[in-house]
Amino acid sequence: MDAQTRRRTPQATRAEIIDMAIEVAAEKGALGFTLDAVVARLPFSKGALLHHFPNKQVLLEGMIDHLGQMMVDEVMAEAAKDPEPYGRNARAYLRTVVNDPVTPRDVSIGRAVLAACAVRTPLAARWKMWIAKISADDPTDPVGADDALMLRLMADGLWMSDLFGTHEVSREQRKALLSFMTPGTQLREGPVGAEA
Repeated sequence: MDAQTRRRTPQATRAEIIDMAIEVAAEKGALGFTLDAVVARLPFSKGALLHHFPNKQVLLEGMIDHLGQMMVDEVMAEAAKDPEPYGRNARAYLRTVVNDPVTPRDVSIGRAVLAACAVRTPLAARWKMWIAKISADDPTDPVGADDALMLRLMADGLWMSDLFGTHEVSREQRKALLSFMTPGTQLREGPVGAEA
């Protein structure tokens, strides 16, 4: 073990393992994802990986948590730019999906995450927990809740289309989705019965 490896913090080691795990998942998909494939890319032993992630399930959970936190951070950063609190997280969720450039790596990672969640049901529940974090401030009145759900489903549909290439969606069409958030929508005006 060299001095650089000895000086590595546990957080840095975990982060490096997760980064390599995401690379492997992106390249090989969920079914080709193995601990040995991850270790092959690391500058340390399988024992070090197993110290932090004792099995494949725990490593997959770490990946889901890392990607979930990244998504929450992106959506909340977008939401922070929105001066209207009513429905801002739902609008930010759609804007994040619309505005994010979709790269082949993003597509591969998304497909791997979807496959992992489909194969290992507890991972889907874990992903749902991350979605709940950015849905917590959605409106609760009936119209606002429906509007927020509509925006989220539009974002999810676009994301799925990006992953599987089911529809050719131009940059202009992506931006047109944002027209659903015009000042006339309930999510822009505020809750029913709110005082001006």
